[in-house]
Amino acid sequence: MLKNSNFDNEFKLYYQPQYRTSDNKLVGMEALLRWIHPEEGFISPADFIPIAEETGIIFSLGEWVINQAMCQVKAWNQKYNMDLQVGINISPLQIENSDFVNRIRQKIHVEDINPEWIDIEITEGVAMSSQVSMEEIFSGLANIGISISIDDFGTGYSSLSYIKRFDIDRLKIAKELIDNIAEDKNTLLIVKAIIMMARGMGLKTIAEGVEEPNQLEILKVLECDEIQGYIFGRPVPPEIFELEHIDKTTLSSK
Repeated sequence: MLKNSNFDNEFKLYYQPQYRTSDNKLVGMEALLRWIHPEEGFISPADFIPIAEETGIIFSLGEWVINQAMCQVKAWNQKYNMDLQVGINISPLQIENSDFVNRIRQKIHVEDINPEWIDIEITEGVAMSSQVSMEEIFSGLANIGISISIDDFGTGYSSLSYIKRFDIDRLKIAKELIDNIAEDKNTLLIVKAIIMMARGMGLKTIAEGVEEPNQLEILKVLECDEIQGYIFGRPVPPEIFELEHIDKTTLSSK
């Protein structure tokens, strides 16, 4: 079913907003892949991504995602004279392709994209266990001017002392930590430590999965840099994202 799918007809990128904590200003969005099959309807990424990786379709599908996200952020930034940044999730198989950095560099050049508009998201687990040299990958992307985020940070794979080896820009604090930040003192202390140490290393932090006002208030007090979650917006198609977040942002700034 996946093998015979038409990417342009069946797949779509949804976007979830990312806001700066200090002034509630829109700074970017994460691109999230959705599959709406003509007969089966919505199919969860948790179901089709592993199949795409097993069959090798992830390479062509991943290229499609990168192309779509790059073109979309360019269109929005040019239309509204903004510098929004789009986060693009990368599969470990894509990373382990020896030509990955060169492919990204070529796309940036061909599409005439400002590299600062692109943020490559790699999960903490992949960064720590990949078979290739992540230090070389991250350095290559950084040299292009692309931002790098470690996704799902704090889920137990590593320590910040290990992270400092990498040329990265931002830590995305895992949702499972944010879920318990208001109720569990130990979780609160972990999140506080991540934010403080990240700041000391010159890294930004963004909290994922923020849903409740009390979570947001705690993160403001802790001076987490950015927020992503239902409290600001769910993942939505680009036309709705533009209406609900970008149009609203530009109107409020006039």
